[in-house]
Amino acid sequence: MIVKQEPRVRPDLTDGAPRLKVLDIGMMIAGPFCSTLMADFGADVIKVERPDGHGDRMREQDIYWPVEGRNKRSITLDMRTAEGRDLILRLVDWADILVENFKPGTVARWGLDYETLSQRNPRLVYVSVSGFGQTGPNSARPGYDHVGAAFGGLWYQTGFPDRPPALPGLPIADYVTGTFAALGALEAIRRRDCAGGTGKGEWVELGLYEPIMRISGSNFVKYSLTGEVNERVGSMPIDDQPPRGLPQGVAYHTADGKLMNMMPVQPAQWDRLKQIIPQIDRPEYSNEVLQKNMRAPDPIIRKWMAERSYDELAAIFTEADLSFSPINSTLNLLEDPHVAARGNIVEAEDCKGRTVQMQGVVPRLVNNPGQVRWAGEALGASNQEVYGGLLGLDEAEIAELKAGGVI
Repeated sequence: MIVKQEPRVRPDLTDGAPRLKVLDIGMMIAGPFCSTLMADFGADVIKVERPDGHGDRMREQDIYWPVEGRNKRSITLDMRTAEGRDLILRLVDWADILVENFKPGTVARWGLDYETLSQRNPRLVYVSVSGFGQTGPNSARPGYDHVGAAFGGLWYQTGFPDRPPALPGLPIADYVTGTFAALGALEAIRRRDCAGGTGKGEWVELGLYEPIMRISGSNFVKYSLTGEVNERVGSMPIDDQPPRGLPQGVAYHTADGKLMNMMPVQPAQWDRLKQIIPQIDRPEYSNEVLQKNMRAPDPIIRKWMAERSYDELAAIFTEADLSFSPINSTLNLLEDPHVAARGNIVEAEDCKGRTVQMQGVVPRLVNNPGQVRWAGEALGASNQEVYGGLLGLDEAEIAELKAGGVI
């Protein structure tokens, strides 16, 4: 079941309701995704975009904008002008959080750096995302997702051991960094507002490579204890060569042409798998041997699985309480009954009048779930509402700003 969203609900900017107020002046993915996560749970997010008719560069990739711009109000504003800076400063007075992801030094040239804005609004939580962070010898270098994946170690470990590293198939560094940035912003809000809190804002800053390093598991502990570097392990090759990885990394073909992963990680699970596949219930595949060479029985397992359909294998593994999964494409996910039951896909109308499907809100707050209230709106659609309603500019002032290319 695809969850259809109710018609767009726009909370009144001036109603004084206790919602988080976020000013998003970033571009592309990592910074704006941070504010999208908060918008999904009801934060009032004002998205600032260039008044050149193009806005955020993600609009150029039309298929990205409905989901990455969702639940935000779009206003146009040239922050580089004196008039634009003045308007941003007035919005800073309103905001709890500001999110930016420009190269270090950029916003300082505009007079919109943390030091300046925190003096104006001491309660402001200022979030900075950049390629390498605000300090260190690489800080002045630009950085995008692929740089974060490469520098942070993810790219090195992606692919097969006998081939060059493969670029991960999704912009993981951007999205993981946006998630960590949102976590940092909310923790700063908690420290500001909790009982006995500081009452003051904070500067949350991180480089794209840092969350990638943080999710690298035991890599650094392993090296410090053994001197070993984790290398690429790949997955099951399509030829007859034995797999060069642990069972967790193996992609098995089924008889009906699907790809499946099955992970008998614990000794008890291996024992149950041996009951299912008698050919591997032999001394050379004992649990003690498998601890040293877990890939040894894979040729037998691959052949056995290739003789059975996915549904047959799923029934067998479910009965044996083994961990398994299809290796899903986007289409597979759209058709999966579990995804439907969880409401993981939602449907909304975008700013061009198209009905689009997109990911739902994550994580799930059972009693107060988030909502996709609207897909990414048209460039500057909220100019009148923000400048006229929130900041109180009259029609003549708005018209003058527009004529001057400020908004």
